[in-house]
Amino acid sequence: MQKTIILFIILLSGLLWSCGKELTEQLSPESTAIVESYIYAGDSNITIRITKLLPFSDDTSEATEYISGLKLLINGQHLTETGTGIYKLSLGESRIQPGEIYTLKFAYYNDTVSSETNIPEKPADFAMSESYVYADRITSSGGFPGGSGPMEDIDLTWTNDDGSYYYVLIEYLESTPDYINYNMADADISTVQSIAPMSSSGTRLGMRNLYFFGTYRIVLFKVNKDFVDLYQQTSANSNNITNPVTTINNGFGVFTGMASDTLYLDVLEN
Repeated sequence: MQKTIILFIILLSGLLWSCGKELTEQLSPESTAIVESYIYAGDSNITIRITKLLPFSDDTSEATEYISGLKLLINGQHLTETGTGIYKLSLGESRIQPGEIYTLKFAYYNDTVSSETNIPEKPADFAMSESYVYADRITSSGGFPGGSGPMEDIDLTWTNDDGSYYYVLIEYLESTPDYINYNMADADISTVQSIAPMSSSGTRLGMRNLYFFGTYRIVLFKVNKDFVDLYQQTSANSNNITNPVTTINNGFGVFTGMASDTLYLDVLEN
């Protein structure tokens, strides 16, 4: 699960960094911090990355500059800088629990940067219609050799009585990709796919999400509205973000809690 969380952070970091580098010209880059932290129910550590606001240009389009030497506090506890601009709080034997509230504070230039988040409850009644599905291997000659057509969709369901938001991550677990469609072998398709945040009580997986034979880990995250807002804004127009969504006071970025549940799916050859 720790690997899944790391992959999840990598996916979200691309959204956040694109947001940070396109921010309005009215802000002063040298005095504006971007916060990135995702707090998971059941974890015993909190990690925060602090980077500088970089005005967008060809020279900074792929750049990230971390801010070192800050004194961060979460619920009054000091964080340790474990790498340049990367700060960590270890909770020891304790675990992050649903319903808990975490407050971040630190001084940067003449301001106090702060934010607060709550940890959602674990998704309830997460289930799949099937734990395995069959698919025909599509060879270089094309078509479905067995004549049975594409694989059937898998229904993912969960209880959502209050309109909460959920985000699905699909991680292929095999060390070597075994493509269902031979013609996609040169496409360098990622082994981690995702489904945009939704407020429904279910979704479907099919050939648009599953490109390989083998075992997948399906992770359902229950997320806060601030995460959804950031995802929607950066996905909708990542090339022209002048008023980014943020819950960081005197800064930008994301400081948000989430909880997850996990199921496994096998895609087998007919």
